[in-house]
Amino acid sequence: MPQALKRLEIRIPPDHPVFRYPPRLRGQVAREWLDLGMRLASIEERLARLEERGLAPPARGASNQNGKGIDPVKFRETLAGVFDF
Repeated sequence: MPQALKRLEIRIPPDHPVFRYPPRLRGQVAREWLDLGMRLASIEERLARLEERGLAPPARGASNQNGKGIDPVKFRETLAGVFDF
């Protein structure tokens, strides 16, 4: 039998990006953002452990193995478009 869902009440400022969504979608969007935040936190922890072991990724601005660099501005704009923030 599946577990019952629990309710979480939070207070956020009225200008928070979640309020750009219609009321019927806000809960779903907030849930997705919480899940993404948890995944990001896990990635940051793993990266910190790699840095501690001296296995950090290449320095900022370094190109990848194919010789193609990642433009941080375009990357951020792409993420902003995908996640609508």
